[in-house]
Amino acid sequence: MRSFVECRIKPYYLHHGDLAPGTAHLRTTVEEGQKLMRYLRGRVSGLCQPDYVLDIPGGHGKSPIGPQYLSRTSEDAGGHYRVADYCGDVHLYPPAE
Repeated sequence: MRSFVECRIKPYYLHHGDLAPGTAHLRTTVEEGQKLMRYLRGRVSGLCQPDYVLDIPGGHGKSPIGPQYLSRTSEDAGGHYRVADYCGDVHLYPPAE
């Protein structure tokens, strides 16, 4: 990704492998792709970050499928946000008051 940026090319999308016939040996799992994106997040600048997308079969367009970093705890637990860093460690972030 850094090499693209050095050549003045912005890495916009990183596509998950299509379901085209004869390409199964080139595809990885979505989980492995998300792991790769998590690794990139911790290693390269924001300019070098593409969006990890899946082209939905049937002409339904692209959907981002990058790793999820943010979730919410229940209101009983204070409604904090759970924020995962690029290593997968989870941290609590308080809601606005």
